[in-house]
Amino acid sequence: MHARPWVEWRAGVTAPAGLPALQARSRAGSSSPGRALRLTFAASIFCIGAAPAEAQVGAAISVFSDYRFRGNSLSESRPVAILDLSYDASNGLYGAASGSVVAARGEGLRTLGLVLNAGYAKQLKSGLTIDMGAVHSSYSAYSGLDSGRSYTELYAGLRGKIVSARVGVSPDYFGSGWTAYSEVTGQLSPTRNLRLEAAVGTLVPLSGNQGELEGNGRLGIDWRSGRVSLHAAIAARGGGRNAYAARRSSRATAVLGVSYAL
Repeated sequence: MHARPWVEWRAGVTAPAGLPALQARSRAGSSSPGRALRLTFAASIFCIGAAPAEAQVGAAISVFSDYRFRGNSLSESRPVAILDLSYDASNGLYGAASGSVVAARGEGLRTLGLVLNAGYAKQLKSGLTIDMGAVHSSYSAYSGLDSGRSYTELYAGLRGKIVSARVGVSPDYFGSGWTAYSEVTGQLSPTRNLRLEAAVGTLVPLSGNQGELEGNGRLGIDWRSGRVSLHAAIAARGGGRNAYAARRSSRATAVLGVSYAL
């Protein structure tokens, strides 16, 4: 699955379009004036005519102990449930939508976020895959974000069998001005159903009222059996916090999760 390179640590699923049951393939929102428009855009991604035989569609529902994004908790360290939908066309175009709810303190389940992603991926003769696209994310007040609760980012990168690298640029990252983000990810599959992952990223302020650099890293392990995947990771952050202006969360934490391919 090509989609969602910037949504940190997610389990994706894809399957040939038209199959009566989706088969899992190993791979890793909120209230706002433009929400209806973005939902319409997402729907158009999944409904562009009849999907060709080589197209890949997928859906998964997941539960995680925390919603960590680039090392920062966007759920105030509360559990979340996430629905992921994806479409990969045979010509390299792809799209995805992800909606989440959070177990808010004393209020039950509440809307947390909406993430939309679209792009293009093409494998080169060298075996590397070039990947470029855009992602838009928006979050509710339950994210703990004090100011800007959304951002749009353009990205490009190269993906190999073991190491991948991407860079992205956002004109108004969570209301804090221009930023650039870079990330290097390494992954290894010792067995067919087991995947190990390590990643480091850096957020660089380019304008606005931002201060120092913000770094993050994670170590994760995924294990899959049929439609079910289990996840465990350690996520950490360091440096400034101005870009998120979120209520304080731990600088390092363990995140556990389970996903089911629909």
